[in-house]
Amino acid sequence: MYKLYAIVAIAALLIISCNKDASKTPEQTAEIKVLKLEDLAKDDFEYKSGDVTVEGLCVHVCAHSGKKMFIVGKDENNKLQIFTSEKIATFDKNLEGNNIQVTGTLEEERIDNKYIANMEAELAKENPESKGTCPTEEDMNKINDLKAKVANSKKGYISIYTMIGSKVKSI
Repeated sequence: MYKLYAIVAIAALLIISCNKDASKTPEQTAEIKVLKLEDLAKDDFEYKSGDVTVEGLCVHVCAHSGKKMFIVGKDENNKLQIFTSEKIATFDKNLEGNNIQVTGTLEEERIDNKYIANMEAELAKENPESKGTCPTEEDMNKINDLKAKVANSKKGYISIYTMIGSKVKSI
């Protein structure tokens, strides 16, 4: 009889210890990757899925809605637009000018030659006098810059990322 109680007790302990790790959600057990904004701009960067953390200087929080903000890295040309989620109602305007850490998921927009051709067509529609060309020299410079980046890309496209933020803190 005592052997039976001992076996039941050992089995119960094994079941309890195995279930302890199973009670954690995947969100709790997954390690969040910390990235620099410069990482996102690299041609060989690939985003699979899941949460990542990015650090940067908050340069703008939308004053009207507070639902988007921009952060920059060491190079001010590396800018990331971040949107709120159901976990964050609005971004605090006081974040502007502070170094912050934002955790969330990335969304990728791929810029390829087809995308650029569509962009050129839209710009031409905005200015019918342009006879099918971009309306301004500034727009043309942006188009030519994108074309050069796509041509030099190993992937045949460039990625522009935005983030849906789930957590923000000043650092």
